[in-house]
Amino acid sequence: MPRLIIVATSIILLMTLGCAIIPIGPSVMTLPGSDLPMDQFSKDNIYCQQFSSHQVIDTPNQVVTKGITRTLVNNPQLRYDIAYIQCMYAKGHQVPVYGQFTGITPAQVTSAYPPIPSLAPKLAP
Repeated sequence: MPRLIIVATSIILLMTLGCAIIPIGPSVMTLPGSDLPMDQFSKDNIYCQQFSSHQVIDTPNQVVTKGITRTLVNNPQLRYDIAYIQCMYAKGHQVPVYGQFTGITPAQVTSAYPPIPSLAPKLAP
């Protein structure tokens, strides 16, 4: 009976691992940073792809912080792309920025809430 349990567990484990998809490269475009040569970009690209692969393989699906279990992104390609973008940005290259340009500068944005008071002590003159 124990042998049957070991065989069944091994088969289920192998089937589950066979379904896991490991990304082979980034699905986002990055560009060389300003004043950085193309050969430096190529070296950084290779390094960041290796770094991202290790992040996907070594990162568990759950992390425990302060006693609370939080599920991380369960999409290996998304985890790979996030690690790749962070690495390339840290190396000084141009990375995609997501969002929508509204044409409003931060100075024009108004809030329904009052401004946050300063915590700095006021000095008497």
